[in-house]
Amino acid sequence: MNGERPIAYCAPQAFHFVQKDLEGLRGQRKVLSHLFEHGPKWMLPFDFVAQLWFLFNARVAGVREVFVHFGGYHAVLPILLGFRTHIIIAGSDACSFPGIHYGGFRKQPLAGVLKFVYRRATTLLPVHDSLERFTNTYSSFGPCEQGYASFANGTVATSLAIPYGFDHRTWTTSIHDRAPRSIACVATGASPGNAVHFRKGVDLLIEAALRLPDHTFTIIGVADSGSYTELPGNLRIMERCTPQEMSRLLSAHTIYAQPSVMEGFPNALCEAMLAGCLPVVSRITSMPEIIGHSGAVISERSPAALVEAITRLTSLDAMEQTRLRSLAQAQVAPYTLERRIQALLSVLYQHATER
Repeated sequence: MNGERPIAYCAPQAFHFVQKDLEGLRGQRKVLSHLFEHGPKWMLPFDFVAQLWFLFNARVAGVREVFVHFGGYHAVLPILLGFRTHIIIAGSDACSFPGIHYGGFRKQPLAGVLKFVYRRATTLLPVHDSLERFTNTYSSFGPCEQGYASFANGTVATSLAIPYGFDHRTWTTSIHDRAPRSIACVATGASPGNAVHFRKGVDLLIEAALRLPDHTFTIIGVADSGSYTELPGNLRIMERCTPQEMSRLLSAHTIYAQPSVMEGFPNALCEAMLAGCLPVVSRITSMPEIIGHSGAVISERSPAALVEAITRLTSLDAMEQTRLRSLAQAQVAPYTLERRIQALLSVLYQHATER
């Protein structure tokens, strides 16, 4: 606004974190947005045509800078058409885990596209600096050496890590309704045997529920709750819910478990910590740094490791749990949406002064 040029923002879908970015940026600048994916893979040529028309109109409107959330096909045209293109790297676009059919670098031609756009972009904006290079020792689903720079096999564009931000006011922390020995996990889109099921560790959580009959488990966001059958009686499966419902759900649980094979900067983990959950996470990318000493980190992908971490926290007395709960909230406190938006805009201002 204030006479500044509009900017464009392209993403594959209207993910929760994409919507937060758009809302925040639109509070500061005029933003034209485009969602790239509109159907199955055979529609890819039509997606390119639609994006080309969007970018043509954006150019006419004065757009020179484009944010692209996730590396991929939708980053190609902004680069080829000469826009200053800033790619937000979020996780799946920085890894390869063939064992669970996950990660952009696991298959061609997408891996080649990622290499091209990461070398030709104006700036790379990973949500955590570990996404550039990290070591996977947690699971056997993918190679040890991971990260977009590891797979690019050459020089990539300048990188600047900008973590996601959160509206701390939307997450409640009621202690009175918090069920003891209760564990929550958000696994949006999970169904039995699919990539999300294994990536989020739903199989581990089911096994943990079997081994801990005096604990209760809730898995939120599955594609179809009816697709999971023969579950233990202490495990509840839920489909997607609104942010308000999510806030209430998380604030009613003691622990938030994210035993994931891969994450970038997980929104649900941070939101659960703001809601007062004690975190249990896998030793991968940003998660150990996010939780600090407020919870437990598991180093191997096994039900036994998950059970041990959960029981270590649920066996703590109320005073120690309260202390860790406050520490968890303090860990996420620096990650505000306002700080993220200002960091994104500062990238544009930096390039404006360099021209």
